Parts: sequence; C-alpha cells; structure tokens
Amino acid sequence: MAYSNYIKEEELKNKVANDFFNNFDHTKIIGNIDFCIAAQRQHDNELHSFLWAEAKKGNKCDIYESFVQLILTIGKAKISEKFMPPSFIGAFDAEKIAFIQYHIISKIFFENDFNWNVTPSNHETKEFKHLYKLVKESLEYNLLLFKFGNDDNLLKKFISDNFVYGKNFSKFDITKNNFTTVYLHWMKEVKPTISNVDWDEVKQYGILDADFYLADILSNDNVTIKDKLYVLLKNNTYEYDEHFHKGRLFVSRASFNDGQKAHAQFWNKYNRPPREEFWNYILERRDLLVPQDIRERKGSYFTPQCWVELSQNIWLIILATTGRKNIMSGIVPPAPVIFLLD
Repeated sequence: MAYSNYIKEEELKNKVANDFFNNFDHTKIIGNIDFCIAAQRQHDNELHSFLWAEAKKGNKCDIYESFVQLILTIGKAKISEKFMPPSFIGAFDAEKIAFIQYHIISKIFFENDFNWNVTPSNHETKEFKHLYKLVKESLEYNLLLFKFGNDDNLLKKFISDNFVYGKNFSKFDITKNNFTTVYLHWMKEVKPTISNVDWDEVKQYGILDADFYLADILSNDNVTIKDKLYVLLKNNTYEYDEHFHKGRLFVSRASFNDGQKAHAQFWNKYNRPPREEFWNYILERRDLLVPQDIRERKGSYFTPQCWVELSQNIWLIILATTGRKNIMSGIVPPAPVIFLLD
C-alpha cells in the first residue's frame, strides 16, 4: 500500500496501523513515542509491546535520524525502565518502514556521561549528532527495511511471523517456489551496489547477475559453500572468471560501492542457505533467472541439466529401436535438444 506524501503524520499512522497492524492493539500511548503496537498476553492479561516506532510524514526523512530521535525519546523519559521493552523499534514515513531488534541498541541506554535531557526532535544538538555516529553502523547493517507498495506481502508476512509473544526473530525461508521472486527483489536492491563489473562484458563469457545472486543464497556467513559455481562470495567480495595467462592464475573480483550495507540489509530478511534439498533444483533451474533474450540466443547453454540428460536418454532409445543403419540414412541426432522456456 503506497501512501501520499502530502497526508499528515497522524493520518499516515492511522493508515499504516489499519493496513498492517489491524490484528494488534495500536491505540496504546507510551510516553511520547509516536507509534506503539502491542498484544494481550494470555497467561497474565498484560500487554506486550512488539514495536515502538517514530513516524514522519512525506518520504524525504533520513531513516537513521528517525531511529536516533526515537532512541532519544526513550532515553530521555527512561521509558524502557518503566515499561517492558518491545521486540523491535522502528521508523517509517510515507515510502518505507524499517525495524531493528531492540536488543541490538539496548546497550545505548547505559551509555556513561551522556546528556539525555535534550529535545529529541532537535537534530542539531551535539548529543543528537554524537548518538547518530554511535548507532548508525549498527542500524545500517542490522536494519530490516520494507518499501510500502513493493514489499507489502513481505511486510505482512514479517509481522505475522515475528509479532508473536515469546517467539524469537525468524527470517524468511528461500525455497524452490520463491527463489525467483527473491531474485527480482535482489536485482532492485543489491545488484546496483555491486561495483567493478562490466555486466555486458561478463555476459559474453556466460556469467550473469543471476550467478552473483546464486553465490549469495548458497552461502553461510557471507561465504559461498557450494563449489562449481560461476561466482563465489567471499565475505565482502565476489570472485569470478578464473583464467590462466602466461602461467599465472588471475581472478576477477567485485566489491560493493556502499560498504555492503544494502547487501546486509537485504539478507537480514532471508535465511541463507536454503534447505539443502533445494540446492540442486535451484541450480538446475538457473534458466529461470535468465532474461528472455539471452535464453533465445543461447538456449542450449541454459537448458537445465536434467532436461539435457533426458534428451540424451531419448536419443539412446531411438538408437535402440531404429538401428544404426536407419540413422545413417538420414535421422540426425540432437546435440543436445534445446528447450526455450517462458
């Protein structure tokens, strides 16, 4: 659900609450916190907070500044000492909403010699700027970011999976049913941050952006764990196109133009790697990640291996039933059969 940049903050809060948090109590007011989401605990009838968030109208806000303002609001009134802290803190405007697990920033409230008695909405104080520097890196690499409109289904699933009392944070699983959808999101959010790659040039050697995506999903702690891929992820660098020249091995490398922040935020939402039972299927259906024009020009190259094997088996059956003599008289074998997939 996309929202107008011109609606007031209170209207935006009401719309977000109704569209995404309608199954929860979104009427509770805690201190000066803009937006609170809670639910009744069955065993003691107490309200448990899932989210404390800062809201801003329009779409031009610095999401990190919104988090800092929220942290100052919580710290100034010592709200986390008066109420049980939430599972997440968040920030949103008309374009996006972001979450971070509360425990990641909780140590901030024990910061020594920090003046909490400043106005949280004043972004020009030295305290605000100091806190911004202090938490920005943690926010950048741990943020869970969703765009209204584009990510509505993901956002709703995130809320249903994680706004459950007593449940630990859970990421989305990648399966054979959704790996193509995740790839489309990866193309928008991660690919533009990969630097030092001439995509047209590497395409001539059969290396595609999809191979960088496969290196990502088949990895653990940002290290690709599946061999025989065209591209490997090694921490903050992709390696590809190994070749020998004058007896020396050369490896092409690609890094990130944003310090790997978008990459980290994207994969904060998904479990990697998928269950091992899906690995072969995902690799065999690499063709589903290939643009139509390339499949049409290089159909055999992107034919799934299982289909190639099937075509070869069919040819062996033809051999056995027609005989070599008939084949020599005019039947031409496939080499291999080319399947063009829509």
